[in-house]
Amino acid sequence: MKSKLACFALAAGLLSLASTAGFAADTNASANLRLMAFGNAAELKAVTNAVARFNQKYPNVKVEIAIDPISNGWGDYVTRVLSQFNANNAYDVYGTAIETFRTFDTRNLFIPLDDYVKSHTTYSDFDPALFKYASSGGKTYFIPITWNNIMINYNRKLFKDAGVDLPKTGWTWNDFRETAKKLTVRDAAGNVTQFGYEVPNQFFFVQPWFYSNGTSILNADWTASNMLDPKVSESLQFLYDLIHVDKVSPIPGKDTMDNQFMAGQVAMISRGHWIVQNAKAAKLDMDIAIPPSKANDYTVIGFGGYGISKTSQHQDLAKELVGELTSVETQKEEGENGGGVPGRKSAAENPGFLNYPPSAYLYYQTLPHTLPVPSPANFQEVEKIFIRNYIAMMSGETSIADGVKRADHELNESFKRLAERQAK
Repeated sequence: MKSKLACFALAAGLLSLASTAGFAADTNASANLRLMAFGNAAELKAVTNAVARFNQKYPNVKVEIAIDPISNGWGDYVTRVLSQFNANNAYDVYGTAIETFRTFDTRNLFIPLDDYVKSHTTYSDFDPALFKYASSGGKTYFIPITWNNIMINYNRKLFKDAGVDLPKTGWTWNDFRETAKKLTVRDAAGNVTQFGYEVPNQFFFVQPWFYSNGTSILNADWTASNMLDPKVSESLQFLYDLIHVDKVSPIPGKDTMDNQFMAGQVAMISRGHWIVQNAKAAKLDMDIAIPPSKANDYTVIGFGGYGISKTSQHQDLAKELVGELTSVETQKEEGENGGGVPGRKSAAENPGFLNYPPSAYLYYQTLPHTLPVPSPANFQEVEKIFIRNYIAMMSGETSIADGVKRADHELNESFKRLAERQAK
């Protein structure tokens, strides 16, 4: 799924959104619930409306909404949530993502929701893979919401202006490379005025370049480094060459190039569906393509889910709130407004979701060819170790040969520390 901290409330604070509409027996409970969601304007709007529907049934329950844009990555979000639990100041309901699931599972912070899911047959509308990834030890601790798989987002106008064919299903790494060259524009002095591609600077965004080469930076069960696999180096070399040989991308920096993409200064970027809300606002002639293949056409998937804190004093009410937050109405609204791809298939088949970008149907079409973002219990460390070494390699500060060795050592040391903590 995407990454980003600095919990902003956009409309945080206390949202009572009370309604005096009819409600069933036992819905006259009075309580205060605290909800930590994540995302941006599209997600906030959908969450706010979901709370309003919840209050039609439970008018005496006040729901405080905070929303975190995850601007500094999921590792920082984990740190924030753990600090809240340690301070006995945890929220009742947390929206979080697969990157955090194992970390939270090992600390036993959330209640199992299997009985609640079984008693609500509408959850069969979700792809089973989402519940599989949201479970641990045979129990479901998070109810899936929207998801993102990384696609190639591209500016159709720039392709047409350059006379370059639009990406086709089945294109290869070499096809991509030649396309990026043709879409890179330089002025008379040789300075780039339009980049063909942005080599990613974030953990989630870069994973398809490993998966499409039949490899990963971690082993299959996320318990050790796989950085010494020659295919990992091959993938890194390909990205390095895009920057330093073909010069179709700048060196990955601290900031992403979303604004430059929206302004027509970058032709292609690797992003998920969340970018749609800004692309719509910019009236960008954007479409998506399946990432190019080398060994296969697999890409990465990340998704969100809602969990209920073990410390919540109102767990039954919190379950009902989660039910509304994962409803068809909420899923449709988030999808149409440009949040993630709806976890509910019915919401993803809605014309409001499929009308933009033109190839929006590809999101669900590629779902069988996705692998989850590597999300071990020490994700906070893994993300930072990988990105630090990755940026050093992409900038030329260290060679790829030395960089993968250093990353391998640091990752395995982190896994050793994790094993020691879990053994205590």
